[in-house]
Amino acid sequence: MANPLITIAIIDMYDGNTNVGMECIVSILKKWSAKRNLPITYSTFKLRETGEIPNENFDIYISSGGPGSPLDSKNEPWDNKYTQWLDQMMALGKPVFLICHSFQIACRHFNLGTITLRKSRQIGILPIHPLTEDAIFNGLEDPFYALESREYQIIAPNDEALAKMGGSIIALEKIRPQVPLERAIMAIRFNKNMIGVQFHPEGETEALQEFFQETVLKNKIIEEFGIEKWETIIAQLEDPNKIQKTGSTFIPNFLDRAMQIPLN
Repeated sequence: MANPLITIAIIDMYDGNTNVGMECIVSILKKWSAKRNLPITYSTFKLRETGEIPNENFDIYISSGGPGSPLDSKNEPWDNKYTQWLDQMMALGKPVFLICHSFQIACRHFNLGTITLRKSRQIGILPIHPLTEDAIFNGLEDPFYALESREYQIIAPNDEALAKMGGSIIALEKIRPQVPLERAIMAIRFNKNMIGVQFHPEGETEALQEFFQETVLKNKIIEEFGIEKWETIIAQLEDPNKIQKTGSTFIPNFLDRAMQIPLN
């Protein structure tokens, strides 16, 4: 008997801005489908542009990263739709994966910590440290590496709110003993089925190599951070134990768990 069709909703939070995030998400879904021999169909919802939001009838939900402040959009019509959707998904126990901007809004909505601007923008391939043996980290080491591209951070966790919802912090940013600042929260398991991350586990090597080679972005990074920063990013993209490993592991682990597939 043929495997049933898996329906996946992807919420596009990029607000019409050029990005590689959506391309990478779709690529990972297709590779997972082929590897597991599970047919999928996916629908994209451009929430910030058109107000589209998925209904409750999908098997799996993924909500992308995106530009802008996770604080300033509060009470905007699209933001209200999104937070209502988050409440619905939480109540229904649906498998939901939240990336970067989506994660920040969820943390704001559920009051899980303090959302602040970083002292400086973060961009690069950086280490992330798991805090638990959660199945989402199956096949990854401590630390594992992923693309970070963010101006905001979540610190000062609200332990009471986390405990009340049955959630837990499962990863923190890189260890930096020379910096007297609290390490940012990089991943939270909101409940058994909903997880959110501050980084970009969807990043794939080829797409990111092309992205960072674009003249406008390259010049912007060099102007803001210096040529060494750009060269380091390019070199790290070629390391199979960094982006490539995370891209082939993290979201596939979420998908396996969502469909209750035993982890290898």
